[in-house]
Amino acid sequence: MFNRFNQHRERRKKGEFRSKLEGEISQALQQQGLDIDYEKDRFDFYLKRFYTPDFRVKGKAFDFWIEVKGYWPSSERSKMLAVIQRHPTLPIFVALQRPHMRISKTSKTSYCQWCSRYGLAWCPTPIPDDFLNAWVTGQRLTFRAPTQKDAAAQTELPLTATTVQSIATPVDSTS
Repeated sequence: MFNRFNQHRERRKKGEFRSKLEGEISQALQQQGLDIDYEKDRFDFYLKRFYTPDFRVKGKAFDFWIEVKGYWPSSERSKMLAVIQRHPTLPIFVALQRPHMRISKTSKTSYCQWCSRYGLAWCPTPIPDDFLNAWVTGQRLTFRAPTQKDAAAQTELPLTATTVQSIATPVDSTS
């Protein structure tokens, strides 16, 4: 039905970034000398549905994945929850462009509070060096989201360690 609309849209080439934010994060990771792969692995989360994180970073202790988000719609958040439920030991964190933005107009919950509620590690963009170095060396840290009682959103949030330390493996991407 939408073929006539989509015929004018340019297709994204393999390895090309979906957004400027992903390009900036990739450039910052490469400047730090990290070995990264863009959309290399995919994880199953429901029958034949798959999730592809943005970056895989090869760390000293284990490989971990980074998901970069600007706007984060409800359908994508639901997909992330399904992946985390299916792979509870997956070493992944979300880099949020605007972590204190509300998830909808009517909600009081921000993206960072949503991540904290569901136990998902997160950090603001640009990714802080000490946070990234901790993940590279094998520590799984996350930022602490401000509660509703906090007067103002803080930009420098204290880091806390996550609890799970085991590793999940990606699905063979040959299918």
